[in-house]
Amino acid sequence: MSVRPSEIPPPGVLPALRLPELELPPYRYVPGRHPHPLKDTTGHMADCPPTPTWGPDQPWEEDLGYVRGCDLFDHRYLWEAHEAWEGVWHQVPVDSSYRYLLQGLIQAAAGVLKRHVQHTAGAARLHARSREKLLRVLEAEGPRFKGMDLPELVTRLDAVHSGGCWPILPMSLP
Repeated sequence: MSVRPSEIPPPGVLPALRLPELELPPYRYVPGRHPHPLKDTTGHMADCPPTPTWGPDQPWEEDLGYVRGCDLFDHRYLWEAHEAWEGVWHQVPVDSSYRYLLQGLIQAAAGVLKRHVQHTAGAARLHARSREKLLRVLEAEGPRFKGMDLPELVTRLDAVHSGGCWPILPMSLP
């Protein structure tokens, strides 16, 4: 079954949560269609706890902001995934591969969300920026970094921006 970005896939199509103890938000934020998660008092993130603290010696599997962002992305909470990853991105050293991976994922989420709302020019720009960051990480770290299969990730993001189905992150916990 192929699911286009303008459609929300049925639950059976989505992967299991990597952090099942963290419930998904009550709605997927799409600008102009739902209350803003942070700015609106009825938003589903108005009283959320801050992003978990990241540490340089922390194994990626225990980086709750990163893994939570992956769960949110795979379940089509694109804006929310962006927010989770951005919280970690602010804590990671500048010019590190991890920072570029996070930035690439943030831009990927924003690009897929733009594609979903049919802002194709913005989606294409974000996809190009995301792709550049992810390929930079691939060159520096090899094909697998922080549990992510980078060549497959780029392929899946290319496919969605060519009219393909929703991407699922090619990531696994050890």
